[in-house]
Amino acid sequence: MLVNGSSGIAVGMATNIPPHNLTEIVDATIAMVQNPGITLAEVFQMVPGPDFPTGGFILGRAGILDYFTRGRGTVKMRSKVTTEDITRDREALIVHELPYQVNKARLVADIASLVTDKKLEGIGDIRDESDRDGMRIVIELKRGETAEVVLNNLYKHTQLQTNFGVIMLSIVNGQPREFGLLDCIRKFIEHRIDVVRRRTDFLLRKAREREHLLLGFRKALDLLDLVIETIRAAKNPKEARAALMGDAEILNLIREKVIERLGARLEGTLQADNVFAGLDFSDRQAQAIIELQLQRLTGMEQQKIIDELAEIQRMIFGYLEILGDEQKLRAVIVKELKEVQKDFGDARRTQIIEDPGDINIEDLVQQEDVAVTVTRGGYLKRTPIDTYQRQTRGGKGRIGMGTRADDLVEYLVVANTHAYLLFFTNKGRVYWLKIYEIPDAGTAGKGKNINGLISLQPDETVQAFLAVRKFVADQYIVMVTRHGVIKKSELSEFDNPLSRGIIAISLDEGDELFAVRLTSGKDYVFLGSHEGMAVRFEEGEVRSMGRPARGVRAMTLAKGDYIVGVEIVGEGDLILSISENGFGKRTPVNAYRETARGAKGVTLMKASPRIGKVMQVLSVKEDTELVIITQNGKIIRIESANIRQAGRSTQGVKLVNLDEGDRVAAASCIPEDAAKIVLNGTDDEGDLPVQ
Repeated sequence: MLVNGSSGIAVGMATNIPPHNLTEIVDATIAMVQNPGITLAEVFQMVPGPDFPTGGFILGRAGILDYFTRGRGTVKMRSKVTTEDITRDREALIVHELPYQVNKARLVADIASLVTDKKLEGIGDIRDESDRDGMRIVIELKRGETAEVVLNNLYKHTQLQTNFGVIMLSIVNGQPREFGLLDCIRKFIEHRIDVVRRRTDFLLRKAREREHLLLGFRKALDLLDLVIETIRAAKNPKEARAALMGDAEILNLIREKVIERLGARLEGTLQADNVFAGLDFSDRQAQAIIELQLQRLTGMEQQKIIDELAEIQRMIFGYLEILGDEQKLRAVIVKELKEVQKDFGDARRTQIIEDPGDINIEDLVQQEDVAVTVTRGGYLKRTPIDTYQRQTRGGKGRIGMGTRADDLVEYLVVANTHAYLLFFTNKGRVYWLKIYEIPDAGTAGKGKNINGLISLQPDETVQAFLAVRKFVADQYIVMVTRHGVIKKSELSEFDNPLSRGIIAISLDEGDELFAVRLTSGKDYVFLGSHEGMAVRFEEGEVRSMGRPARGVRAMTLAKGDYIVGVEIVGEGDLILSISENGFGKRTPVNAYRETARGAKGVTLMKASPRIGKVMQVLSVKEDTELVIITQNGKIIRIESANIRQAGRSTQGVKLVNLDEGDRVAAASCIPEDAAKIVLNGTDDEGDLPVQ
């Protein structure tokens, strides 16, 4: 079971036992036979873990110790991959061995599919060059790509690295039980002791039966003339057998004939009177003597009978010793195990290496503040603050990566490398990433696409980001959907990161998550809609809910209306409303009267065919700078102070001169954190971070 492995599923239970190395298992079994009190630590030195026929690597020993101890655990398996240089600036990854039960053809197809879907970047070509000499899968990298980075992504997204879930479930005495390694070997030894004992009992019984016949043969040889004449004198085999067994009636009938034939071979009347004294064979002995071939009466054959009897008696003595001495019985088990090991043992194929996950990566990462940026095109990177502070004085600074709309920084935050970045998607799920896991791309680098860092579900897009150092209970996450549903949860509800993500909010059919904000629990929430309505209410009107909850109504929307702005506001804030035709206005937040949660609200901006409907609602201050992006890709930077303040029901002023058919696509404020990191900037206007 341990050497070959086993897997199976039954009603309400399953077993999945990995294969192990025969040589190692035999060594451990022998050690336990000789020392029943052996510890797991001692066995672990002999059996370091599973040994898969496909080779590869096992990462770490934590999962191995789990199933060695309690019968369940997860073993991380990784392919054996090397790197080869193709040209001066191009490399290839060569896969030589795969994890256990991974199909090579399916793996190659999956990698190709991920490259096509742009979920894996940096791969130029993949082909299978395996032949009779062994496996060889070639993964060519694009020019300038780092092999280690691409390989880590392959481990993350493909079966080049996978897990083997161990369940050491066996049936013992008709009952299913989970065993650790020691219990499993111990049960095997108990089974072998029982088998050897029953086998020895059987062999002893057969040996004694043979000894009984051989004793009869030896006695018959000593009385050879008498036995032969007795058989000759009998009428049939039945009488002969009875005579050999000492049947008095038969012997009286054949007495005279036997004495006559023996003649001179009898010595005196005493022998004649007691001629049949030695005929007391058992039924089995008598039958065997009758069936004995004449050739066995030759001198050499007679010696063979004597030698065989001596050997049988020696074997009987050995069997009795085994049955009477536990140590001798265990010695038999050890001897047989060593024979199996000699005939079938081989070297370990799977290497066990340290798992980077066994080491706390944070201990190796320096704590420092970095600028984390996410572009509108979905590229993510981090840059040390010092990078910006080392620039020359006198300019407005540069944070960004290009002049196209997709290259504009949609989100920027200054965070510690040990903090978390939370990704909230339109489907209401949340994903985690440690800040230090975000690529350090420098100010000019593009960064890494989000799809290459987290595993999003189909049709899932990231809607909001939050940087969090600690998941404390006195802070809250407020989520608002397009259809006006609001939900508040304690930040501590999100302190269990999972790579596959978890549900942050349950959504109605057709609805999607629009915005996420971090709050203190005592703030005011401001919502604006596409049709130009707004509500402002205390955050306390929304009770805290668990993660899977749906939320409550934040704003009652007219048919076809939807939320376009969510802000956490305070005294002195200004509400900036921007229409799709490029008009905008600033209005003090207090101009919008406080409403109850779930109200239809008050007028936000007076819409008309010339003005258009509301496209964006932002909370700004006098010194806030913002960027407006149009559908045709035009980018306009504007200062909040240059936008006129106007009343709640007014239309606003022209902010953007649009070409015919063009519309405002989005508008975002330059984060306050950006001001901190570009105080010492260059004269390069460059790109601007927006949120």
